[in-house]
Amino acid sequence: MPYVAPGSDWERFRVLIWQRRTRVRDDLELYRSLGFDAFHIDRGGDRASDVAFAREQGLPYYVDHAADKGWLHLTDRHGRARIMGKREVLSRPHSLADPATLETLEGFLRANVEVTRNGPVLAYAFDDEPSLGSFTSPVEVDGSARSVAGYRKWLQSRYGSIESLNRSWGTELAAFSEVWPRSFGQVRPTNAPFAQWNLAPWCDWRSYMDDQFAATMARLTRFTNGLDPNTPAGFVGGQQPAPYGGYDYAKLARSVQWIESYDIGGTNEILRSLWRHPERRPHVQTWFSSGDARRDGWFLWYYLLHGNRGVIAWPEHDRRSWFRYGDDGRPAPFIRDNVETIREVQSELSRHILDPDLRFDADPVAVLYSHPSVQVSWAMDATAHGNSWHRRFSRIDNRCQSAGKNRVAWFKLLEDAGFQYEVITGEQVAAGGLSDGGYRVLVLNRAVALSAAEAEAIRGFVNRGGTVIADHLTGLFDESGRGRPEGGVLDDLFGLRRDEARGYLNGSTVAEIDGELHQRPYAERLRSHRGALRHEGMTVYERGTIAVGAPQDEKGGGEYGEAAARVGGADVLIERRIGEGRALYLNLSPIAYYDLNARLSSEGEAWRRLIAEELGNSGLLPRARVTAGGRPVPLAEVVYWRKGDRVTVGVIKNPTRQSAVDAVGEIDGLGGEPLEIEIRFAETVRDVVDLRSGAAHPDGEIIRARWNPWEALLFGVTLPEPGLPDS
Repeated sequence: MPYVAPGSDWERFRVLIWQRRTRVRDDLELYRSLGFDAFHIDRGGDRASDVAFAREQGLPYYVDHAADKGWLHLTDRHGRARIMGKREVLSRPHSLADPATLETLEGFLRANVEVTRNGPVLAYAFDDEPSLGSFTSPVEVDGSARSVAGYRKWLQSRYGSIESLNRSWGTELAAFSEVWPRSFGQVRPTNAPFAQWNLAPWCDWRSYMDDQFAATMARLTRFTNGLDPNTPAGFVGGQQPAPYGGYDYAKLARSVQWIESYDIGGTNEILRSLWRHPERRPHVQTWFSSGDARRDGWFLWYYLLHGNRGVIAWPEHDRRSWFRYGDDGRPAPFIRDNVETIREVQSELSRHILDPDLRFDADPVAVLYSHPSVQVSWAMDATAHGNSWHRRFSRIDNRCQSAGKNRVAWFKLLEDAGFQYEVITGEQVAAGGLSDGGYRVLVLNRAVALSAAEAEAIRGFVNRGGTVIADHLTGLFDESGRGRPEGGVLDDLFGLRRDEARGYLNGSTVAEIDGELHQRPYAERLRSHRGALRHEGMTVYERGTIAVGAPQDEKGGGEYGEAAARVGGADVLIERRIGEGRALYLNLSPIAYYDLNARLSSEGEAWRRLIAEELGNSGLLPRARVTAGGRPVPLAEVVYWRKGDRVTVGVIKNPTRQSAVDAVGEIDGLGGEPLEIEIRFAETVRDVVDLRSGAAHPDGEIIRARWNPWEALLFGVTLPEPGLPDS
């Protein structure tokens, strides 16, 4: 989708007040007294007076429900109740394959955009929480005639011949006209060896529906650009990556020009990476106040430092309006107490991150986003539910999806070890993105489904001197979800052999997180880890995987991997060196690291030590660490935004957060009192300025500061890029 450069109003952080129990025209003085100067207009076709008011007062706004509600976000009135909790393939109410649906949506857009484009509009959102079904719940749509016809054409384009499709699906169809979509229940596997699983008829169906959803978003974006070519178009209320709902971010990121997405399953860092410089498309968060000024302040600082251009504020807490909270009719105290922060994050200070010429300055580490792996991993998760898989609604999946929790665990692990990273999609890997991105390390995080093209690109990366680190189950399936009888597609690269008969984890399940326990604490949901093999406290995943050891006279070469340890007959830390390159197969699960208790435990320390050592073996060291009294400060993250040799260095508390679609969610590990810290750099930083106070600091390898853990520290420093002359 063509890039639409965000207007100048996006160059500083924005708190956009959703018009809930408030009306900006009535409450403008309150807004300004509390530091708010932006809002939202709903739909807009009949809001010309609000547009004129915003123009007169200089109040930017975004437009929500620009394509109305009930069509992209199905409501019960629009047929949602008819498709929820069903096992079979059903027609979607208001099918996105029906031209009449799309024309209706475009009619709403025309009526709303033609009015709202006449003011200081920031962006258009087609709808809030759009979905093929409902959020990411397992709803098998769209089985309408037009959709099925499109699916058959899609399969023919993908496979080329019916014979090729039959080989993949294990079917004997005579022609593509005989194809019908299959629900998960029709391919639902048991705990049999993965080599015998064939999810291809379901994975292909879900991939086609992801394409349909993304194509709808792309069409609506183009249509909106035709009405207003200078303003980004997209949607709000985005969900985590999942096999249902349409949420394949590799596709969605190419289809729209801005998103507000709930930070579940690492969506924030996915978008930050896929929308990297020079096309920094806006992404924002929803801000549900926690009722605590410090927690709210941290939220605003954290998401600013992580590249968000603002938040959409739901101005209600405990069912009471922020603006008239108590019996006295005054604004809520936790908002009044936060005015200084609310003003500061929206000030010129935020340009030190949001200036369009700045780029996120990651280490040369890539983390794979593989949507086929999300699909297959979900199928593993669903084995915990048996035949009730169709009731694994999004509220359960958000808390228990193994692919999402594994992804976030890797993000936190890398950050805690002192490294930043970029997310790269499987499509980008296959197209040469590992070389183009200048990466030195690739993390294959629960990359259970890989294509032959991805595997070939990964081999080339290692042959050129790169390092690949995989956790478990790597490449056991192809990109359509068909198990590989011969083992993982990269087993030869790692130098290992598998024996699936020995099982996984505790030996009795393949569902790492038990979704049936979704209401219990996270650690209790990891029932599969109880009784599992352990290496230095870390959970061994595959009980029957061993290195293909070399004879004594062939050590150090050939097809052989060497294991650092063996636990109960399973090898861990299997390494194979290929010239200057390395392939490391951990055979461990980091998923417990998502939990704060695990992060702060001896298991968490073992994980950080392991990752720091392995990245160090590839020549990577943390650029900066935060200490107090000579000891590392737990959960202190350092982020970098660069423009030439000038770098914005931020320090922010990095707790574990379980986001929610209707509340701030759980935030663990945010406490703490002010403390004196040292930011210790690996090399000298010069021209050091505290960007919040304006105070200069001496050149050197240490910046000393007083840190309130619920706020951010921001410094501007001169730090030439590696390989550039120090001017």
